[in-house]
Amino acid sequence: MPFTRRTLLQSAAAPALARQAGEPAPNILFLISDDHTWTDLGCYGNSAIRTPNLDRLAARGVRFDHSYVASPQCSPNRSAIFTGCTPHTTNTSRLHTPMPPWEWTYLDALKQRGYHLGAYRKVHQGKAFDSKWDFQAGAKEPFTTFFDKRPKDRPFFLHMGFTDPHRPYRRGAFSPPHEAKDVIVPPFLPDTPEVREDLAMYYDFTARMDRECGELFDLLDRHKVADNTLVLFVGDNGMAFPRAKGTLYDPGIRVPFLAYWPGRTQAGAVRRELIPHVDFAPTFCELAGAPVPAKVQGRSFAPLLTGRTYQPHGAVFSERNWHDNFDPIRSIRTARHKLIFNAAPNFPYRPALDIADGLSWKSLLAMAGRRPMKPEHRLMFEPNRPVLELYDLEKDPNEFHNLAASSAHQEVLEDLKSQLGRWMEQTYDYLPPAGERSEGLSRTWPLTL
Repeated sequence: MPFTRRTLLQSAAAPALARQAGEPAPNILFLISDDHTWTDLGCYGNSAIRTPNLDRLAARGVRFDHSYVASPQCSPNRSAIFTGCTPHTTNTSRLHTPMPPWEWTYLDALKQRGYHLGAYRKVHQGKAFDSKWDFQAGAKEPFTTFFDKRPKDRPFFLHMGFTDPHRPYRRGAFSPPHEAKDVIVPPFLPDTPEVREDLAMYYDFTARMDRECGELFDLLDRHKVADNTLVLFVGDNGMAFPRAKGTLYDPGIRVPFLAYWPGRTQAGAVRRELIPHVDFAPTFCELAGAPVPAKVQGRSFAPLLTGRTYQPHGAVFSERNWHDNFDPIRSIRTARHKLIFNAAPNFPYRPALDIADGLSWKSLLAMAGRRPMKPEHRLMFEPNRPVLELYDLEKDPNEFHNLAASSAHQEVLEDLKSQLGRWMEQTYDYLPPAGERSEGLSRTWPLTL
C-alpha cells in the first residue's frame, strides 16, 4: 500500500481490541537485544549459533521474517519504538539524545490502563525518561525482584533491555564457546581468521542473551503468569559489523522478531509482512485497549498475532543520522526493492567506533590495497558514495549491484523516490526530499559538508 497521509495519521479513538470482551489485559514481556541482525538465531536458519530458548519461542509462536528498524542506531530506534514516530519527527535522531519530555510514549497509555511498568538494563532514553517506570533495575538486580515485588492485581509490562550482543567482544562470555571454524560468514564480510574469530565472539554474546531469555521464561511459569503473558523478542538494530549496524542495508535494519501469546498465536507460524518498528507503540495500545494519538505514524500489527484481517504495509522507511559521525541517509524498502538516499555522498563509508575497534574492520583494513579483495568488499573503501542506490532484493539480496543508473529500472526508481520524498515531507524531515518528481517538493541536492 503506497504511503499516504491516511497511513501517517491515526484516529485518536480506542482501537478494536486484540482480545475478547471481558478478558483481562495481557501481561507483556518485551525482550530487546542489542546490535543483532535477523539471521543470527537458530530459528532463522543459522545452524552454527546456539539459541535454544528463542528457537523454542519461535516454535511455539510466530516468527516475523521482515521486521525493520526506524534507525540502525540504538537510542534513535528505541525512541521510535516508544513513540511510534520516526526519530527525526521527535528530535531524537542523534545517538544518545534524551526523549523530549513533551513526547507521548506507549508507557503513558499503558499506565493509564493500569499497567505496572518495569524495566531492566538498557532503556537508553535519558535520565528524565526513567521516571516513567514503576520499577527499574540494572544488570546486577536478579530478575526475580520484579516478579516478587509487582502488584498481583494489575497487568504488567516488563522491558528487558539486554546489552548483548553489543560490543566490545571478548572470549569467555559463554561456555562452551562457539568455534571460529563453525561460524557462517555473511557475504558482505571477507572470510578471514579475524572475521571468524569476531563472529564466534558475537555468537557467544548472543547465546548468553538467549540463556537469560530462558531464565525469564522459567520465571513466567514459576509465578504462574505465563498463560496470560504475551512475549515479544526483537532486535534494536543490526549486528555491530562492517556494512551492518549504522547502515541502511538489510544487515543494519532487518532484525529478528518473535512473538508468543499462549492460546492466541499459532505454533510455528511464519509471517512475511513488512513490520516497521513504529508499529510497536500502536500495537501495545491496542493490546491494552488504549487510544492512539493522531501523531503516531505506525499502526497495530496485533491482528497478525491473533489471526485477524490485516492490511500489510507496502513499504517501510529507515533513517541514519548522527552516531559518532554524521551520515544523513534515508531509505524505502518494499518486498522487492530498496532505495537508499545518501544526502552527503561526499563522505566515504565510515564504521561506528565500536566496529572500527573490532577484528573484522581491522582485517578489512589490512586487506585494503595489499591483498586481493572481492568487488563487494572493496565497496566499503570507495572515496564517496552515489546519491541514490537502488537494489532488486529478489535478485540481489546482498545489495551489491546498484541499479540506480539502469535504464530498465527508471520507473521503479522514480516511484520509490516519490514515495520516499512524500514520507520525508509528511514526517517533518530536516533533509531536502529525495525526489524532484514528488508533488510539491523541491529538487534533491546532496549536502556538501
